[in-house]
This record gives sequence, C-alpha cells and structure tokens, in this order.
Amino acid sequence: MQKKVFYRINDHNIFTTVKSPKSIFFTLLFCLFFNLNNYAQTLEDCIKIKESGLAAMDKFDYAKALKDLTKAKLLAEKNNWYLQIFETKNKIGVVYMNLSDYGEALNYYLEAYILATQHLESNKESAILNNIAVLYCLEKKYKKAQEYYLKAYDIAKKLGDKNKLALYGVNLGKVSNWLNELDVASDYLNEAAVFAKGNEPLELQVQAMLAENLLCRGDFEAGKKIAFDLQAKNKENNFENRNINSTILNLLARAFFLEKDYDKCVYYINLCLKATRDLEGRMRLYDQLSDVYVLQKKDGKALAALRMMVSTRDSLDNMTQKNVYETNKVKFDVLNYKNDLKISREKSRFEHKIFGVLIVFFILLLFFLFRMHRNRIIKQEQKKIIIEREQKIINLELESEKSNKRMLEQQIKEIESEALLEQERLKNEIEQKNRKLLAKALYLSGRNDMIEEVVNSLSEIPNVSHDNTLKSHIKSLKEHLKSNSEWDNFIIHFEEVNQGFLNCLKEKHPNLTANDIRFICYVYMNLSSKEICSIFNITQEACRKRKERIFNKMEIDKSMSFYEYLSRISR
Repeated sequence: MQKKVFYRINDHNIFTTVKSPKSIFFTLLFCLFFNLNNYAQTLEDCIKIKESGLAAMDKFDYAKALKDLTKAKLLAEKNNWYLQIFETKNKIGVVYMNLSDYGEALNYYLEAYILATQHLESNKESAILNNIAVLYCLEKKYKKAQEYYLKAYDIAKKLGDKNKLALYGVNLGKVSNWLNELDVASDYLNEAAVFAKGNEPLELQVQAMLAENLLCRGDFEAGKKIAFDLQAKNKENNFENRNINSTILNLLARAFFLEKDYDKCVYYINLCLKATRDLEGRMRLYDQLSDVYVLQKKDGKALAALRMMVSTRDSLDNMTQKNVYETNKVKFDVLNYKNDLKISREKSRFEHKIFGVLIVFFILLLFFLFRMHRNRIIKQEQKKIIIEREQKIINLELESEKSNKRMLEQQIKEIESEALLEQERLKNEIEQKNRKLLAKALYLSGRNDMIEEVVNSLSEIPNVSHDNTLKSHIKSLKEHLKSNSEWDNFIIHFEEVNQGFLNCLKEKHPNLTANDIRFICYVYMNLSSKEICSIFNITQEACRKRKERIFNKMEIDKSMSFYEYLSRISR
C-alpha cells in the first residue's frame, strides 16, 4: 500500500507567503490538491491491498497477509464497502486458522457471518458457515461441525448451487462417518455424487468418502475397490491433487490393517507419509506405523517409528510456538498500525482545521473585494437610474397621450356597441309583436275552423232545411268563413319570422297533414296546451292524444321533448 504523506502548514508560512488575493487562491488550490491526494482512496485501492494480502497468504507470509488484510478491512469499514469487509474478515479468519489460533479465527468468522446475514447475499452466508464448520473439525468438535455444515448445505439447496451442494455434501458425509452415522453419511454422499458430475476434483472426494463409509461398515472389498479406482484416476493426473492422494493411500492402509494384511498396510502408510506434508497428519501416520510394527513384532522398526513420531511432534510444537509468536507479532503490528492510523487521522483533522481557516480567510477577503466593487457599481447604477428616470418621464408623457387616444377609441366603440344593442332590442320587440300577431291570426283561423264545423253539423240536421231563419244564419256564417285565406296569411307571416322551418319540416316528414303542420306550428311558437286546446276547441285529453299521434308519426326519440326536437329542425 502506498504510504500516506501529510503536509504541515504553520502560521508563519501562511502569513509570510500570502501577500495578495491571487497568492491566497493558489495556496488554497495547493492545499486542496494534497488533501485530496492523501485521502482519496477508491474501491480499487482497497481491492489491490486485499489482493496483496491474499498473495502473501499463499506464500505463507502470514505477518504481511494480516497487515494488508487489516488495512483493506479498515478502509472498507470507513467507506461501508460491505463485500470487501466480509472478504477481508473471512480471509483474516483463515490466516488465524492456519496459525492455529482457532479462537481468533472463530471471532473473525462470526463477524463475517453477521455481516453476510445483514448486508450480503445468501451464498456468502453459506461460505462462512462452511469455514466455521471446518474450524470445529480441526478442534475435533464434530457434532458442532455437522450443525454448521448442515446450515450451509440448506442455504446452497435454496440457491440451487450444485458445486456448493456437492462440496457441503462431501463435508457432511465426512463428518457423519467420523460420528459413525453411516446411513446419514451415505445419503449425503449419494446426493453429492449427483451434484458433482462434471467436476472431477469433487467427484474424487465423493468417491473417497464413500470408500471410507464402506470401510466403516466392514465392507473392505468394496471399499478397497473404490480406493484402487481412485488411485488409478489420480495417477492419470500425475498426483496433482495431493490431498486426494493422501486420503486414498490412508484408506488403503486402513483397509489392509482391518484385514490384518500388515505388510501392505505398512507399504501404503509409507506412501502416505511421502504424500503428506501436514505435520499433524504425519505424526498420526507414524503412530499408526508403530502400532503395525508392534503387531508384526518388529520392535526395532516400531521404536524407530515412535522416534519419528516424537520428532514430528517436536517439530509441530516448534511450529506451533513459532505460529503463536508470529500471531502475537502480527497482532502487535496490527495494533501499531491502528495506532498510527489514529494519529494520522488526528493530524488530518488538524490540517483540515487549518484548511478551513484558510477558506474562511479567503472568503472574507473576497467579501471585502466584492464590497469595494459593489460600491463602484452602485455609483454607476445611480447615474444610470437618473438618466433612466428622465427617459421614463418622457415615456410616461408619450404613454399618457397614447392612453388618452385609446380612451377616446374605447368610448367610440362603446357608443357603437350601445347602438347595436339598441338595434337588437328593437328587432326583438318587432319579432315579439310579429309572434303576437301570428298567434292572433292562428286564433282566428282556429275559430273559423270551429265555425265551419258548427255549420256542417247544423246542415246535416234534417229540420234545418225547413227553417228559413236557420238557413239564412248558416248562409251568413258560410260567407264569413275565410279559413283558407287566413291560413295562407298565417303561413306567410310564419315564414317571415321563422324562415325555412316549414320547408325543413316537410322535407323530413312528408307524411304530415295540414292540420298536423298547424298543430306543430302552435307547439313551435311555444304555446301552452291550454292555448292550443282553446284554438282547436278541443279538450286537453284530445290535445294530448293528437300530440302523441304526431309524435309517433314523426318517429321522435322518446327521451327528447317535442319542442326540443322542433327547435333542432330550425337550426
């Protein structure tokens, strides 16, 4: 990680170098540049630091790995980069596990687990649960390990992740074998075999655990067959997978030991010793080899194997002590780094304060310069205002003349509009009088029709023809009947007032009679039913029936009134 460099600016330098607003401006830019350079750390920087720690972990340089991973973790925590916080805590836990500090490793795993459940996806949660289970296996707490493997397995099942289902299934099968839950182990391993198809390393692990399950059941032949098949497959890979190779050889040694074929057992233990680098594993193998030699009554070789076991244990103890020393050293270095970081943050706060003072000073200077400039502008503006006011007075005078002219024009328009309104009023009065005259004419016409009906009804009486007086009266009534001429006059006057109405009516409804048209005219003139009954000398019931008959003849929509329909015709 690139070392941070902090720059101190003392009071003397500030006030001796700043001699003008321009120099203040450039000084502030200088400070701002270096502040941004020191504190602008991006996500890419955090990932680079983390990758540096991972590379050191691969080289077994755990001190550097913890330093870099801790730096990346602190940077991620500062910026709330949850994925990076999770990954760094997880890897720090792995480092402590490799250093055999299982308590510290578990603390980091639990922190990473809480973070995963609160802020990340479920696949991260399952990964950390698997790591916690591995840690419990190393502590030989197999029941606890099984519990965490099962949690990881259930999450992988929900997500449908086949590779993880295969891996966690193998782990569950392994720990179930160790707990002697052979049927449970067999179920998990058979499921894992389905999910591991196409992934050769996982397939080898599944088969190895199935072979161990068969040996635990006492089926030595089936177990050995699987182990020999796996050995052949692994030879094709030139023993690239050393862990699988060691597991296979250990299984074969165990199978021959259970069959009491001690020579072959010794042979495979020795092969397994060559393939195993783990000191704890080698110590167990030397112990097994010593037991086999004792059963073969080869005391010298048994003693030599015990010496190798003791030597390996001493090496393991030395390595453990070295790991404890390295762990404490790394913890001390990390603590120092945190203290240095705290000091650097305090320094940065102090520098930020100085930077803030400079900004305030610069703002005040700008304020005074602005006031001076503003005063000059105000004087110029005052001169402009005087000129503008004089110009406004001239403009107001011109505007006043224009406004007077507009007022005169408005008065003329008002007089014209009043004249038009008066004309409209006179027109309406004339139209109203015409309607009254038309109504009178219609009344006379209706009266003549009534007289004609009376005359016709009297003429039909047989005795009337012998009564000269009645005959003379009937004759005089017939002379006064002028219904046709009066109706013609009514039509002429009606057309003058309602131009085009009758023509439109006859075009739309050619089946109407003259009496129908006369009735419709009365309705269109908005006469009441009572007035129409009086004109036709009929009852209101007869008037209603006539109206309904005409209404049906014209095929008018029943939702519409008669007068409304007639008004639409005239439009």
